[in-house]
Amino acid sequence: MLNRGQEKLLRYLGTFPDALAEAWDVPRGLSLPGLSDAMNVVRSGLNQPLNTLLDLGYISRRVAHVLGGGSRRRQVYHITQEGRDWLAEHPQVETSATSPPSATETSVAIVGRASEMKQLESLVEEHGRAAVAGLSGVGKTTLMHAFVSTNKRPSRWSTVDELSDAGSVLAAWFSDIEPRPNDPEAMVAFVNAQPSSLLVIDDLHAVHPRHRDGVIALLNGLEKSKHTAIVGGRLPLPEGLDWPVMQLETLKPEDAKQLLGEHLDEARRLQVAKALDGHPMALNLYVDGDDLPEAGENIQAFVEQTMLSNLTGQALDALDSMVLFPRPLPSEVVPGAEHLGEMDDRALLRWTDDGKGLEIQHLIRNVRRTMLSDDRLTVLHQQAVDHWASHIDDPAYAVLHLYHRTALGLQSATEDFEERFDELAMHQSGALAVIFERATQQRPRDEDLHYWAGKIALYRQETSQAREHMGALTAGERQRELAYGVAMLEGDVAQAADLLERHLEQAQGVDAARWVLKAAIQRLDDRVFDGVSEANVNEVRRLLNRITLPDSASVRASVTVSISLVQLAIALLESDEEKAQSLCESLASISHENDPLVLQSRFKVMLKFSHGSPEDKKAAYEETVSAQTTAFHRGVVGLTYAEHLALQKGPSAKAVFDGVPLPDALSISGTPQWRYAARWWYLKGHLDPSSSTASLREAARCFRQAGCTSAAASATALLHRLL
Repeated sequence: MLNRGQEKLLRYLGTFPDALAEAWDVPRGLSLPGLSDAMNVVRSGLNQPLNTLLDLGYISRRVAHVLGGGSRRRQVYHITQEGRDWLAEHPQVETSATSPPSATETSVAIVGRASEMKQLESLVEEHGRAAVAGLSGVGKTTLMHAFVSTNKRPSRWSTVDELSDAGSVLAAWFSDIEPRPNDPEAMVAFVNAQPSSLLVIDDLHAVHPRHRDGVIALLNGLEKSKHTAIVGGRLPLPEGLDWPVMQLETLKPEDAKQLLGEHLDEARRLQVAKALDGHPMALNLYVDGDDLPEAGENIQAFVEQTMLSNLTGQALDALDSMVLFPRPLPSEVVPGAEHLGEMDDRALLRWTDDGKGLEIQHLIRNVRRTMLSDDRLTVLHQQAVDHWASHIDDPAYAVLHLYHRTALGLQSATEDFEERFDELAMHQSGALAVIFERATQQRPRDEDLHYWAGKIALYRQETSQAREHMGALTAGERQRELAYGVAMLEGDVAQAADLLERHLEQAQGVDAARWVLKAAIQRLDDRVFDGVSEANVNEVRRLLNRITLPDSASVRASVTVSISLVQLAIALLESDEEKAQSLCESLASISHENDPLVLQSRFKVMLKFSHGSPEDKKAAYEETVSAQTTAFHRGVVGLTYAEHLALQKGPSAKAVFDGVPLPDALSISGTPQWRYAARWWYLKGHLDPSSSTASLREAARCFRQAGCTSAAASATALLHRLL
């Protein structure tokens, strides 16, 4: 007859398919660390039940490659046919609440926390929200997972780190919904528009001060919503989060001893539990034979003297490189991946819920960081720079490369940043904000760092931070650029116009022509599809007259086409059909009738002057959109047609809009990206009433980012009418 621990282990292994017994790659859940996590017992505590099951022939053992566990093969365990026969002969009689963890379903084993669970349930029931606070490794995450697993409503979980911002919290909560807004108030409206759920943030203390206010504003925005929420982190909680707090202490020795398994006699288990002060993480790190701390010593001493001293030199080097991780990373790209098995066997790794990402357990990380000298940190940062240099094509790793370069204080840290700014900001603006915030604190007189920190703040529409960094720059072009961005975001049209004029006066050649065209297009685009255009076409014409065509034939042709497109936009605004048709003919003469740009121009004229039947317009749309060579241009044509249909109250507007590429799916950047996103969100606000509040707020944000202050005001005005 199997005892309770052996049966629980066998039932867990029985949840995995037989096919894995011969697979080359197997899940971590079949390895000793995975089994330990599932059973909530230290690794050594599994030796006795595993050996018994092996002797009975109910399980088998082999060596295989563990997914995410490094390159070396490790021991894994499988249930045998004899084991499945035993399970069939002994059907489980426990209730679902006490059933063993499943390979496919969330079920959390928890020891000695019955009163804490009741306290947390009471706080959430009374207030709709609660915070779980405690030391590193004391079991905050485990308690919250247990609470989630017993909660009836669906849950959404976000674990934050030092590079996280409110946007990354939203992305973790709602990874199944795209796109998501970035405007702070739009985020709250977006969350509150979703079905009721339990929202969780773990490691709240890790959020960098640069993003703390944004995350707290998001959390406080949930106060009167239909959602409940819990957060976990170390004390003190961030200022501004006035939530009821439950402080989690270490386990009582009588409860803590259960984590050690049943292979040790009870007296020894109690001795170990007392020596480690009932600290769950320290107990999980314990291996039979480890020296226990002397009376009065703390857990940090145990980690330093016992846990880390037992690692091989190479594994300790790998651990040191991972100690500097600012966020969990996929196991296949981390430095020192060949030593992951050794660290995992020692319970030093903390895995993300999907089992793909990892980092060093926070208790271990915090202790080890205090042991590293400045010289050692310099070496580790340089090794990290070298490692991530081979992964910089991915924005997520490019920012890590930058993170370590700025940590070293390298003067060349930003030398190639300009050419990738838009791409990295689009995907990693929160991380960039933290990186440059820290860098400017380390080197407060470095104007290059302040300039890029200001650019990132502008990208994120954080004007107070942009002004702060602008103030650190000497007067000149870069300072004027930041000042212009702040003026545009704040709707100070006069100041923006003055700064632009000063820039145009100093620009020369092709650069001058491009700046003039950019300013002209910005003025023409500053409108919404269902509003009255306030574009000053005479000002646009004045700008065009300032252009001197470049000498280069290819550049001259490109500028000429751009001027023609601006003139076409003016003709459409002024309802000058003859001029519009003439410009289309001119564009066709430069290229040909089936040129994507020509087809797009003729399609705009068709819609503006209502040529043809609805069927003719649909056919022209299909011809035009199929001729476009990029997703962005197909999207622009689709938005134009969907806006036209929305104005006509056409029932097919929603169908056309649903076929348009999402803003986040496009590979463009800069003003075209923001203008496209603004139009997309504004139209969504019209076509999807359930999301209109969030959509119009986000539309206003994107219009501001594109320099379209009038359009932003129109979106805000419509929002206020709806509210």
